[in-house]
Amino acid sequence: MRIALMTNNYKPVMGGVPVSIERLKNGLEKQGHQVTVFAPSCEEAEEENNVFRYAVLKKRSIGGIPLPNPFDIRIGREFKKQKFDIIHVHHPMLIGRTAVWLSKKYDIPLVFTYHTRYEKYVECYTGGLGKVDKVMPFYLHTFLRHCDYVFAPTAGIRDYLEEVCRVPGHRLGILPTGIEERNFRVAEEEKEAIREKYAPGGMPFFLTVSRMASEKNVVFLLESLAEFKRRWRQPFRMALVGDGPDRARYERLSRELGIGEETVFTGMLPNGETAAWFAAADAFLFASRTETQGIVILEAFAGKTPVLAVRASGVEDLVDTGVNGVLTGEDRCEFAEAMLGFCEGKPDRKRLSENAYASGLRYREETVALEAARVYNEVLRGRFPQPLALRI
Repeated sequence: MRIALMTNNYKPVMGGVPVSIERLKNGLEKQGHQVTVFAPSCEEAEEENNVFRYAVLKKRSIGGIPLPNPFDIRIGREFKKQKFDIIHVHHPMLIGRTAVWLSKKYDIPLVFTYHTRYEKYVECYTGGLGKVDKVMPFYLHTFLRHCDYVFAPTAGIRDYLEEVCRVPGHRLGILPTGIEERNFRVAEEEKEAIREKYAPGGMPFFLTVSRMASEKNVVFLLESLAEFKRRWRQPFRMALVGDGPDRARYERLSRELGIGEETVFTGMLPNGETAAWFAAADAFLFASRTETQGIVILEAFAGKTPVLAVRASGVEDLVDTGVNGVLTGEDRCEFAEAMLGFCEGKPDRKRLSENAYASGLRYREETVALEAARVYNEVLRGRFPQPLALRI
C-alpha cells in the first residue's frame, strides 16, 4: 500500500504524537508498505527519507510547537505525484481539514487517530476560559463524519468518542502506540551506570519523561515531591527528562520548594537513550491529565518499571493499582503517600515490576503496525473492520 500519514507536528518536536507516527511509519515500512509523512518544516529537523516537510505559519506557537500552514500548495502537488491508496491523519484541525479535502478530491479513504484531549490541553493555557469542553465534541463530531474509520489509543477514549462525540461504534477501533524492541532489551550495565551517577547507594530513583510545559502538570509533580521529602526524610533522586517552554520555571520552582538537590533536569535526550532511563528508575511518575494514552507509561512498563500516576482518561486504561502501578487523585498528599508506600514495599515492588513488563509486551511496535495494515485493507475493500484483533 501507499500510505500518507499527515500531522501538525513531528520530530524533532518532543511529544506523544510525533513518537506514535514515527513508530507506525517504521512498523509499516518493515512490512513492505510505502509510507510518506506530511509534517511541518522545522529548522532543527534532520533530512529523512519519506518525510515531506510543508510550510509553517509560525515557528513557535502554543507550547513552543510550530504552527503549520495547511494551505501550502506543495502539499497537493506532492500528494498528486505519489498516488496514495489511503490517508491516515492525526489531527482534526489544520492538516486535518487538508486531509479531508484530499480524500474527497482523489476519492481515497480517510482514517483518523484521536491522540489529544484538546479541551484539556486548551484549559491549561486559558485557565478554563470559554466552553471548549462543549465545543470540541461538536467539532469532532462534524469532522469525524468525513472519516471512513477512527482509531482511539485506548478503550476509554473509544468510549468517549462513541458516547460524547457520537461516532458510530462500527467505525471505531483501538490502535495504541507501539513500543520499540530496544525498550525491552536494556543492558544491565547501561541501567546501573545511570543509577550510579544519579542515585548511588541504592536510594529511591524516580523518573518522569515529558515536555516541560503546563499541560503535563509538572508543578503538581514537584509539589508532591516536596511533600514526599518531608515524610520520607531519607536520600532520593528524581530525574525529569525532557525540554519545553517552562523548563527554567520548573527548575526555579524545585529550588524554591527545597528539592533542588533531589531533582535532576536532563533536558531532551535522544530517543535511543531514554530506554535505559526507564529501566534504571524504581518508579515512573506521571501527572498529566491531557493524555489519550501516555506512551511514556508503556515505555516504563517495557523497562519493568511500575507507574505512579494521577487518575485520568487514557492513563487509567493502562495502570491497574496494585498490579502494575498505583493510581491516585490529583492531591499532592495522596500522591506523596503513594510514593511513600511504594518505597516501603506496599504493594510488593517485585510483583509490580513483573506485571508492568507483562503489560508492556502487549504493545510491541510490529503488532500495532500489523493491526493498522489490517484495518487499512478492510477499509479499502469498503468494509468496516471486525473488532480489534489486539487484546488491549
